[in-house]
Amino acid sequence: MSERLDITSASSFSSRLSSRGPDTPESIVFARRLNVVITGGSSGIGKAIVEEFAREGHRVLFTYLRNIDGVAALRSKFAHVTAVRLDQGDENSVSEFVAETKVWLEDSEVPHVDVIVNNAALGSATVDSYCGKGATEFEKDTALMRVNSLGPLWVSRGLIPLRKQEERTVVVFVGSVGGGSAAVFPEYHAADLMSKAAVAYLSKHLAADNVHSNVDIFCISPGATETEMFQKSTLNQLNDPDGFIAGMPKGVLISPTHVAENIFYLSTSPASKIFHGAVIDASMGLAVRPGLQTESRRC
Repeated sequence: MSERLDITSASSFSSRLSSRGPDTPESIVFARRLNVVITGGSSGIGKAIVEEFAREGHRVLFTYLRNIDGVAALRSKFAHVTAVRLDQGDENSVSEFVAETKVWLEDSEVPHVDVIVNNAALGSATVDSYCGKGATEFEKDTALMRVNSLGPLWVSRGLIPLRKQEERTVVVFVGSVGGGSAAVFPEYHAADLMSKAAVAYLSKHLAADNVHSNVDIFCISPGATETEMFQKSTLNQLNDPDGFIAGMPKGVLISPTHVAENIFYLSTSPASKIFHGAVIDASMGLAVRPGLQTESRRC
């Protein structure tokens, strides 16, 4: 099922841009509202990305699986977002989602997908609720690989063709410091981090395929981020979560808003083209000192 909401008018969007300062890059880049598709947009980093683009007046379609409350919260803030249910570990669900996205694009000023953010993923704790009570380790491993690695492949394969050859399309993969760097975190499910490593490879593979096209592809790999997923997988397992956070790089968790702001830059600035094919370490130093997390968990 999908949720369709009214889109802000073009004149309203133009007014938003004209009110920005002359030195603001966005006021130069945006000749029109962008069509932005974000998977896993109802919470955490995905929610922050939805908010970042929606605040600027762009058309946003985001997916969710079960988080109806998160969808309602975004609907109450923004009248120009569309929510579509997606289980990206299910091939039929992905096919239906691509078809709905195509219809959504046809309602826009230019029926072209400008930005695709592959953010939806399972974690070492959230896989339990996805698989259900009593799931075996085999079933959890399979779910992690299907949702986290095959899902973004299927979504990208379906959405990238929904573009106009002469227009720029940006595809951003949200990976993880675990799998997106050389750091090893043995406290998590092996399949979890294997799937995140696959995301980093997928971004490079698609970048190689599109080295001569108007498609720019990046992977950003955040570290320990202040999300419900990290709360469940890590903080809830600790006796002293405050002490753990104090020992992390810079003494804080990464803000989802900061990740979203950087993804907004990658997606909208012409200068970001030089990062095509890059897997960007956004771990605040955790990738080079993973022991700050791994060893601190023993406290």
